[in-house]
Amino acid sequence: MGSNNDFQTVRTLIDRNAALYPAKMAMREFETGKSCTFAELKGRAVKIGSALFGLGAKKGDRVGIMSQNSFEYMELTLAVSAAGFIFVPVNFRLAGREMAGVLSDAEPCVLFVDDQYVATAQEIKGEIPSVREWVYIGPGARRPEGWHGYEELVRGAGQDGWKEPVFDDDLAQLMYTSGTTGAPKGVMQTHLNMYHCGRTCAFNNRVETDDIGFTICPMYHVTSSTSFFGPFYRGASSVLFQKFDPENLFKAAHQNRIVAGMLATPMVRMLLDAWPSLKDRYDISSMNKLWFAGAGIIPSVYKQFIDTFGCILGEHHGTTETTGVTANLSAADIERELTDDNLRILESCGRDAYDCEVQIVDDNDNPVMPPGEGEMKVRGLGASAGYWRKEEQTRKVFRNGWFYTEDICHIDEKGYVYIIDRKKDMIITGGENVYPAEIEKVVNEHPAVRESSAIGVPHPMWGEAIAAIVVLNDGADLDAQALIQYCKGKIAGYKVPKIVHFIAEMPRNPAGKISKPELRKQFASA
Repeated sequence: MGSNNDFQTVRTLIDRNAALYPAKMAMREFETGKSCTFAELKGRAVKIGSALFGLGAKKGDRVGIMSQNSFEYMELTLAVSAAGFIFVPVNFRLAGREMAGVLSDAEPCVLFVDDQYVATAQEIKGEIPSVREWVYIGPGARRPEGWHGYEELVRGAGQDGWKEPVFDDDLAQLMYTSGTTGAPKGVMQTHLNMYHCGRTCAFNNRVETDDIGFTICPMYHVTSSTSFFGPFYRGASSVLFQKFDPENLFKAAHQNRIVAGMLATPMVRMLLDAWPSLKDRYDISSMNKLWFAGAGIIPSVYKQFIDTFGCILGEHHGTTETTGVTANLSAADIERELTDDNLRILESCGRDAYDCEVQIVDDNDNPVMPPGEGEMKVRGLGASAGYWRKEEQTRKVFRNGWFYTEDICHIDEKGYVYIIDRKKDMIITGGENVYPAEIEKVVNEHPAVRESSAIGVPHPMWGEAIAAIVVLNDGADLDAQALIQYCKGKIAGYKVPKIVHFIAEMPRNPAGKISKPELRKQFASA
């Protein structure tokens, strides 16, 4: 972990940018126009810290948020950890009971809630007794009784928000990722991890101080960290979007000359689809440092993007556990390889990212030489401190200074990594990680279902679509739409199966377990 120093922290980045670029715009919300300079950001961060201390929070306490992307969200992402607290962003796409599971595990003492999630927060209030203070983000007239108003809290705060020292090995954030059993796992990201995230993304993507970055991925997701902290590390301005809309991104490139940012896999296809009807209205030539993460893009779609916009799109492979990037396929790498007619490069997730080492190993932890297959393990400054209050699961994947990704890969002679499959059978749909066990639990609760298996099948826009393969009880009658409707509301919308196949019997391996590889082979093109 870190070396207990105080100069590679989130506070360091805020302080440095305020000193070097005080009057420069730090961030602006595209939809509302809310903005602040780097000097103003530091001032507000200090006051937010002071307000939290005033509410009774102590260094190391957790502070959560239920909100979509907003100016306040980005501000809190920085301010909470800079003051010495641990920030807990909650996936706003989760169902209420799933949010309650995350929050009951993290035990925040203060919870910030955006206006549109107040009803959900009030429904689950009894399940999260750790929350002592509630802060409302939204119009004052709709603030629930007994809650604090966000702006009133900041305006009335003092100047002692940075009274506690913050070190690089202090926890900055708990970012939740689902477990293979469906239980939430909070990844403990330190200040050094966040600092490294900014540095590696800035270097990998050649972000410069005069660039303007953008953040368009949901801020509860690690892709958002890589998109924002790269420009922030360099002292570059950022434009924040509440949600993804292709025309808004093109418009921001035209009006604000944005340069650099992260996309989720489906956004790539959406930009392609939207461009023909918009290309005569917007000059997007400034936007030349893009990267994406999530499921891989179908090579033909990737090539179409390059042919349409130029070779401006790279790929990141990363995990929440490594605070973002582990491997990087740069636009320069792609351009060089395509010059040699190496179209297969578009199937790779790249080579070792800056400050990161990737190895492919066999089951005995021996390095695998090209073109052999094995598990990817990584180490570097982004490797997190493990899972919050889950020592056994931490020991399983964090061993001897390495994080074992459980991704099955091979590496070629040039060092490019190609992902073949995932040990965890995780599905990546629309940039979201979904574990089959979460879906199977809900599907199997239906009285007509005997057993089920959830798999990801290729999808041209989402990377993967979720398919539920189902065996019904004898004599039961159930159609696909009825089962899909049954799942809605019980799990997040993006986890609900989009495809249902009914079969008479599950294929099984010699151990008697359902064979997901066989199901993928059978239904990949169905």
